[in-house]
Amino acid sequence: MRYPHLAAVGLTAIAAMSVALPAASAAVAPSAPASCSATATAGGGLRVTWTQPTSSGSSRVSGYKIAEQGYAKPVVSVKASARSTVWTKKLRDTKDIRFTVRAVSAVGKSKTCTTAALGGTADPAEPAPAPAPAPAPEAPAPGTSEPASEAAALLPYTAESFFKSRVDGADVPVDAARTASFHAFMRSHPDQGGAGITWPKVNMNEKWAMSYHVGRASDPVWRLKGGNTSDPRLRILTTQGFHMADSVADSFPTGDQDRPGVMVDPVFGYTAQFADAVPDKATRTITVSNAGIMWHSSNGLDHRNPVSDDSRNFSSRGRILDAMVIRRDVLDRAIAEGTGLGHVLHLFFVETSTADGFAHPMVGDESENFGWGAEGERIRIKPGIDLAARGLSGACLAVARTMQENGAYIGDNSGSATQIKASQPAAYAGTNLGTDCMKGKVSFDDFEVVKLGWSR
Repeated sequence: MRYPHLAAVGLTAIAAMSVALPAASAAVAPSAPASCSATATAGGGLRVTWTQPTSSGSSRVSGYKIAEQGYAKPVVSVKASARSTVWTKKLRDTKDIRFTVRAVSAVGKSKTCTTAALGGTADPAEPAPAPAPAPAPEAPAPGTSEPASEAAALLPYTAESFFKSRVDGADVPVDAARTASFHAFMRSHPDQGGAGITWPKVNMNEKWAMSYHVGRASDPVWRLKGGNTSDPRLRILTTQGFHMADSVADSFPTGDQDRPGVMVDPVFGYTAQFADAVPDKATRTITVSNAGIMWHSSNGLDHRNPVSDDSRNFSSRGRILDAMVIRRDVLDRAIAEGTGLGHVLHLFFVETSTADGFAHPMVGDESENFGWGAEGERIRIKPGIDLAARGLSGACLAVARTMQENGAYIGDNSGSATQIKASQPAAYAGTNLGTDCMKGKVSFDDFEVVKLGWSR
């Protein structure tokens, strides 16, 4: 999610313009280029080629924007008559080279066309579907709790995974200098201390939150299409697909938002994550701009991470898919047992530092950011703080305890204040989880920075 406050302003302005126009003349953005590809040139460069959109909408295409897949910047702009360009910018990911192409008009930009992978280690052939493991217990309805005896079956990935690792022990190495610089940065950044926001937010905004579902064998099977799903690692999401209740399709907003989703499928044995979701109930397909997959039998790390144990795992910049959402069934268990969620949280950070790069568990970073911290850098609430004594309770206490027990790692730039991505408010009906439930109870001064790249 990049600069949602600016996107909201843009959508408001467009909506106001549309009101003033006759219905028959409402402007429509162009469709994505019909196809695109990337090839190596004789001189050792990379040429990105695309075809024109199948539809230009009601506004003429004024140009095209090309970027490296998974990264917002740098962006190369070319004129409307061009159908190819040679990429001269520095590559952020030299092992998995892909590009995205968008058509641009006076109304806005199209969805992305994503090229197939070029260069690096060859992708493996698509694996045959793994034998289905015994299904995990079905997710309880909102407002109910999962029995404690079934707790171990709730979370995917192996016991030694980074996803499940803890940072509340006395042996965890804390970087005092980094902690001090983190505190100073959070006090001074204009979107944090400068705006009076000194606590971690929980993103439950229906326009930006994470739609999710824990699949059951009785759910219908949905499949992805578009974006980077032609990648051999992701192709299974277009053929076998994943179990998802039809009602989840209604949770994705319309518009130019990220429209992200995390679908946990214990029946097929993997988690799928994607963005820019446009579901089609008639065909049970979801058109996306990009996607990722993590196999539950693995340690949940991207195949490019040196300690990954599954070559089938793929996620943009190595993000851990299941860390990107707060599941209601896991939350209910944590409340009942007086614990955290039992897994590390994915932090959507106010602004990282490109100069700091990335660290385990991440395998890449976003460019042209001038804030603080490497992507993958991990923080924790100090173990000695009594969170209940601070006035926290229920679901909000469970999430705070998670940041104390398992911590949170920087996985994305939020474009606004630092936040944990949750699902829509309806997923947490009957709990006290809210956007600002930690306000006045937890501050960024309560956090410590774990030594870069450390994990048990």
